[in-house]
Amino acid sequence: MKVLKAIVLMALFCVVGSASFADEAEDVIKKFCGLDVPEYSKATMILDIINKNGSTEQREMIEYGSGYNVLKNVVFDIQKDTSKKYTNVRVLQAEKTNKEDDRWIYEPSLRNVRRIQTGERSSSFIGTEFTYNDMTIRKPEEDTHEMINANDSITINGTTYSCYQIKSVPKKKNDIEYGYRICWYDKKTYLPVRMEYYDKKDPKLLMKSFVIEKIDNVKGVTGTPYVLRRSCLITNHITGRKTRVSVKDFVFDNEKIVNKKIFSTNWLLTGK
Repeated sequence: MKVLKAIVLMALFCVVGSASFADEAEDVIKKFCGLDVPEYSKATMILDIINKNGSTEQREMIEYGSGYNVLKNVVFDIQKDTSKKYTNVRVLQAEKTNKEDDRWIYEPSLRNVRRIQTGERSSSFIGTEFTYNDMTIRKPEEDTHEMINANDSITINGTTYSCYQIKSVPKKKNDIEYGYRICWYDKKTYLPVRMEYYDKKDPKLLMKSFVIEKIDNVKGVTGTPYVLRRSCLITNHITGRKTRVSVKDFVFDNEKIVNKKIFSTNWLLTGK
């Protein structure tokens, strides 16, 4: 396992006309979604919510990940929240073979675990500018993909990236909150360094944008190299709100840090 599925992308390009462009875009997405993840991972993440008026909120959560038995599972455990609304909320995302992924949430105020229904997945993830849909990678077959520019460039915080620019349109319009997205994939690290989400009714209306602010080359405990999104920023262009996600610390490839029982609704309920 050489690379993190959620943060890397490999791609090829050849110029043969518009049909080939579509094939190449599909190939890029399949390679991205098909990459392995560590069997075990743990990271502390800081989420800073910046309101339009400048006021801020902060949440701190632990993310547990598992690529055990090929399927990818993630748990988010909110440890601290300055707004006090989401402290001890826990969310499980479990990948399924040939089925829609499962999402479950534990809400301390209700003292129960419930399944997040498909219609709720366009709603805010713990009060941030991310939705539940944003927290997972869409399967290649869920969208149609088009190579817009195979030799594009984009500058973020003074760093210029040579990129593949790809447009992806959801096949099932009601399952997602946007009309289409455009992504720029850095050719050196293969990370999607910028993503833009456009409105369903007005295709020129930019709803949200996502950028990677800082990239680090890191290693797991076994020495396996990874490319880590150390800091990311998502901006809601409709409300003016922003959310910055920063990784404070992490451990990859250490089976002692992640008990497989974590990836269950029982652990969501009990925390043990």
